[in-house]
Amino acid sequence: MSAAPSLQTYSLTSQAVLGKNVTVTGEIRSREPLTIEGEVEGTIDVAGHLLTVAASGNVRATVTAKEIDVQGSLEGNVEGADKIYIRAGGRFLGDIRARAIIIEDGGFIRGDVDLSQPSSVARAV
Repeated sequence: MSAAPSLQTYSLTSQAVLGKNVTVTGEIRSREPLTIEGEVEGTIDVAGHLLTVAASGNVRATVTAKEIDVQGSLEGNVEGADKIYIRAGGRFLGDIRARAIIIEDGGFIRGDVDLSQPSSVARAV
């Protein structure tokens, strides 16, 4: 008897990318992860997904996303994210309302931070 052939499965996830030479002014709504390598000014809604501001990215916007990874520059307010990463060399200016924030050495942040607890966590009285 010969061994059964192995079956490999691959998970492909779609992701939108705004390239280094792209400038957007206005509103962006994405229902998939979004990476910004260029410039954006306005509103970004990536609810339920990851927004990545690449090292070359320059964003001035109000942002709604499940997770945000700042490697470049993000100026604006963030509401309701589960987790925000400010990477080494990343720069964030604005107010954050999120469940968690991770700032690497060399990451910069200026603004108000509100780390809200998940609603399922019981509070002691």
